[in-house]
Amino acid sequence: MQKRVELGYGDRRIEIELADNFQVLQSSVTEQEVNWQEKVLNVFSKPIASPTLTEIVEEEKPEKIVIIVNDLTRPVPYELVLVPMLEEFQAAGIKKKQITLLIATGMHRSMTAEEVAGSLGEEIARAYKWVNHDCDGEQAYYGELSEGVPLYVNPLVAEADLLCAVGVIAPHYMAGYSGGRKSLLPGVCGRETIEKHHALMRREGSTTASLAGNDFHKVMVEAAEKCGLRFIANIVADSRNEPVDLVAGHWLKAWEEGVRLCEQGSLVPVDELADLVIVSPGGFPKDINMYQAQKALENASYCTRIGGKILLVAECREGLGEAAFEEWLLEAGEPRDLEERIKREFVLGGHKAYAIARVAVNHSLFLYSSLDTESTARCFMSPVEDIGSFLAENVKEDDLVYVLPHGANTVPIYRK
Repeated sequence: MQKRVELGYGDRRIEIELADNFQVLQSSVTEQEVNWQEKVLNVFSKPIASPTLTEIVEEEKPEKIVIIVNDLTRPVPYELVLVPMLEEFQAAGIKKKQITLLIATGMHRSMTAEEVAGSLGEEIARAYKWVNHDCDGEQAYYGELSEGVPLYVNPLVAEADLLCAVGVIAPHYMAGYSGGRKSLLPGVCGRETIEKHHALMRREGSTTASLAGNDFHKVMVEAAEKCGLRFIANIVADSRNEPVDLVAGHWLKAWEEGVRLCEQGSLVPVDELADLVIVSPGGFPKDINMYQAQKALENASYCTRIGGKILLVAECREGLGEAAFEEWLLEAGEPRDLEERIKREFVLGGHKAYAIARVAVNHSLFLYSSLDTESTARCFMSPVEDIGSFLAENVKEDDLVYVLPHGANTVPIYRK
């Protein structure tokens, strides 16, 4: 049996000694060396449920092509998805000036020219027109989606003759999985659309690795269909957030195949809920602040019994991480205050505070981090100064303990 496991903590590793009642939860998929050159060639020459980009260009002769790309908060290996897309367009006779790269900032800040060059690559940033989406700028209105969500979208989407997107498919704590339709909503939508849509996170089905009965996901699919998203290229990430596969083709069918592949590398079935779960987001940058580390806490809650304990190991070198998030935590006396508040109002940033609160209602939370005692308490957690001492005091011989070394992208699935 494995006797020790390493947990990412900022830029370093923390070693945990494993007793007989400890189980490490991580993907069982064996690491295989991917021939990415061959993979890219095969995927783009035989896209899923779609003609190739060359065939689309030959048949439809689009004048304006828009490709939605991620902002810097969601890095993508663009050499595997964007570069081959641009090369195929060029080979099909499309001029560079016909293509616009629309950066899906959602409600995040705009990227600087230096950040765009660092993300997309200097050659692409220099040769192609790129535009930061502005959720408060001019928007095109596409009508109302189900669940009362009005669809306001960047006008470049409405002007496009061919709309494509690139991104990454990984588990997501509201959308089920990222990628595909998520590039459009929330990526390039107006503020009102994003806020109304994110309010759906309060519904029971809007959770990690869940698509059936997930209204958050359903509305994104409607938005992508209405706006005419045509072709996607998405990297598939595993539980370590490493690229392991690639899909391209029809915006929905290719994405669904990517989700199936993602399930193999990120979902871990469990037959019993634990008394204690020790979870690390995986180190920097996933634990840069509490706002980001929350995702690992959410995943840990899926395999912890009601009344059980969760120890989050996250450096949080930049503190809590977001103004509205901090404000909601500061103003809450107890977790249920946030459950009541989010019923009255929905504020992005505040939604992450609520996400922590709904875990804290049913579990005792502990935190090993660089946060001070006051900030830790604001997150409804008790500070831990020494992990070994904590385990000695809190683990009984018959307790079941799970350890999630890559908690941000590992999703335990309880087989009831």
